[in-house]
Amino acid sequence: MIPTLLRRSMSGILVFALSATAASPHHSFSAVYDDKRAVTVSGVVTQFRFVNPHAMLHLDVTDDSGKVTTWVVEFAGRLNLSEVGWTAQSLMPGERVTVTGNPTHAASQQIAFVKLVKADGTTLLPAAAQRADALEEERRERARQRTQPPR
Repeated sequence: MIPTLLRRSMSGILVFALSATAASPHHSFSAVYDDKRAVTVSGVVTQFRFVNPHAMLHLDVTDDSGKVTTWVVEFAGRLNLSEVGWTAQSLMPGERVTVTGNPTHAASQQIAFVKLVKADGTTLLPAAAQRADALEEERRERARQRTQPPR
């Protein structure tokens, strides 16, 4: 009886350990990106993949010497972005954008999305930042209404 119980326990521990190891890279922002630094790049969208677990943008960036480098911008997933109005058409190939994001520790051409500004000046923010801005605007409006005299 003890060997069977021990085998089941060891099997459970092994399954837990393997699943925890497999999940950790996906959920560990700080292991990949440096949140203490920000990089801003401007270029032309070549692809926007509006998918889970993370939406991805491919951006061709031309440096001062004329060399084109493809940068990858990692976003939250489709569900989080769609909750604040993003769609698969939010960023289209050929569109010129400027993106600010947290770089990787490995100094690759990949960043985690912080802010994006389109050529027309439209600013796109992460879902959490957009929600915070909307809540702050609601708070200001309620305060304004409280201070206005009744009609």
